[in-house]
Amino acid sequence: MRRFALTCKDKFIFHHILSNCREGAASVLPAVLYPARFQGRCAAFTVKVVDRCCVMQYSMIMKVFIFLLLLLVNMLAGCSQTQRPASDKLPVAASFYPMAEFVRAVGGDQVEVITMVPDGAEPHDWEPSPRDLTRLGRAKVFVYNGLVEPWAQQALEALSERGIMPVEAGAGLFNRDGVQDPHVWISPRRAMVEVERITAALCAADPEQAALYQRNSKAYLARLQALDARLTQLGRTAPKKAFVTAHAAFGHLAADYGLRQLSVTGISPEAEPTPADLQRLIKTVRQAGVRYIFFETLTDPKIAELVAKEAGVQTAALDPLEGVDEEGRQAGLDYLKIMERNADNLAKALNE
Repeated sequence: MRRFALTCKDKFIFHHILSNCREGAASVLPAVLYPARFQGRCAAFTVKVVDRCCVMQYSMIMKVFIFLLLLLVNMLAGCSQTQRPASDKLPVAASFYPMAEFVRAVGGDQVEVITMVPDGAEPHDWEPSPRDLTRLGRAKVFVYNGLVEPWAQQALEALSERGIMPVEAGAGLFNRDGVQDPHVWISPRRAMVEVERITAALCAADPEQAALYQRNSKAYLARLQALDARLTQLGRTAPKKAFVTAHAAFGHLAADYGLRQLSVTGISPEAEPTPADLQRLIKTVRQAGVRYIFFETLTDPKIAELVAKEAGVQTAALDPLEGVDEEGRQAGLDYLKIMERNADNLAKALNE
């Protein structure tokens, strides 16, 4: 079979076509997709499907052709309908864990949160499947951080006619000394800005519940402000200012609270340090008097353990809040609890 590449929009359409062929349905594909292209082009599109999937049987091709004809009839008759959620809750898609957590904090039981990146997955590496795009297409609001989700814009373009409200919560917060760092949610000070933007979006999308969203937001922001005050105090009083992490995810937190981050790898967790990089870091750790090297919950701790062993220091966890595993959920962990634990571990490392 000839190999080919699919855009997000191609994946979305092709997934629906195959689903309809298997199930014999004739009206699942939303009529809002490619309305101009389907008019008078059903046969051409069928040929394209055959070319891309030459192993499909003749009967399946006929089902596709009939499906497209029925779709054209529905469009001309003005019979297309917008999908509605099963409940009256506002359907909100969130790219990954911290965005979903902020939406839940503001929306409470009035929102249905669709988290795109599953628990335990590394959000830097994740890409949506056709089924994921279908899930996103059901949302009225899509909240994403920015930079960490390179697929977000293409997905929104593929679903442009759905009228989904995009919310890039971290827009304008990424720059740090000329570096574009996406990890703004780790700093409570910048997370507060993201929560305020999410609040404004939910109020605009669901004005009937605006008062509730604003009350929830106010309460959550008060807890973030308390966490911000704690980290501000730590940055002022801790005898040590430097801490070492597995990858450079804590730069905004360090900058906002007067601390200094040293990292084994760069902003991307996929970056591999060279032996020379490791030797320089080990030397820096010894000179700075650092007692701990922090590893992360969703990444392999082997490199951090190697550096710690060579430098004669200990390891500890510092969570970048990119996701929560099943054990964490069972323990009732959330953004605020994890950040409190991070603050505890930072205080221990900076005060010893």
